[in-house]
Amino acid sequence: MDLLNLLKRPGEEIRKERKRRGLTQSLLAKKAKVSQALIARIEKQQVDPRLSTLRKIVEALIEEEQRKGTKAIDIAVRDVIVVNHDDTIEKAVKLMRRYGISQLPVLRNGAPIGAVEELELLKAFSREKDVEKFYQKKVVEAISSVYPMVEPDASIADVIDYLLKGHNAVLVTKNGQLEGIITKIDVLMKSKNIIASV
Repeated sequence: MDLLNLLKRPGEEIRKERKRRGLTQSLLAKKAKVSQALIARIEKQQVDPRLSTLRKIVEALIEEEQRKGTKAIDIAVRDVIVVNHDDTIEKAVKLMRRYGISQLPVLRNGAPIGAVEELELLKAFSREKDVEKFYQKKVVEAISSVYPMVEPDASIADVIDYLLKGHNAVLVTKNGQLEGIITKIDVLMKSKNIIASV
């Protein structure tokens, strides 16, 4: 929950957080001990809520978050930079450089099949005599890791366990399709925001 936005645009932030938690206006109103009509008016920005009312609503949202627990999808980067299995190593290297990342999931028909990583690419490059040939190889030939995959509702503890076992990333998938990626820095930074909002 973005506290600055909550103060600037309470209706917008409350609606976003309510929907993110899968709550109806009526259910949120019941949990916050306010009327559903008041929630609707706040969300439509027809009324500026008193601080005490805002506090009740935020406490109800936080309580719901704690009840459900933060899930993998909540901290995942959703706009994942990827390469397809038939892309070239040159394309992968350019993407890594452009976005300042050191690994890329490799997809086939939208499903993850592995990853290419900067260090392993460098090792392969150092062994290659023909530089042009190296860059024209398909990334499927350079897959060096298979990242663990978790469902969107997996716990953060499960994600941390995988990362502590030495994996550079954990992929969030649903029905075999990539939904997001979580790296160590994502856990550290986004968990700080989650803790700060409680």
